[in-house]
Amino acid sequence: MNTLMLSVKLDPDHATLEAVQERLGIEVDEIDSDFGIVNIDPEQHLYAIMVDEQAAERLSDQPDVNGPYANPRIEPFGPPGRKAQP
Repeated sequence: MNTLMLSVKLDPDHATLEAVQERLGIEVDEIDSDFGIVNIDPEQHLYAIMVDEQAAERLSDQPDVNGPYANPRIEPFGPPGRKAQP
């Protein structure tokens, strides 16, 4: 599944995948449950979720939803085990 990141403003007491799915109308197969829901700004009550591209497009206009944002894969730079030369 190709996924994109969204930020969602939530009441911390309802910051669960199930609550987000219900509030935003996201189907189980549209959200990355392995990523879960990540608190990215506790003071602003912002959380990150990963959803498929179609869901991201549909949800990006909803209140308290921002994005989509890319989430590129992070990989090591250079061959493993080799140290940089000074």
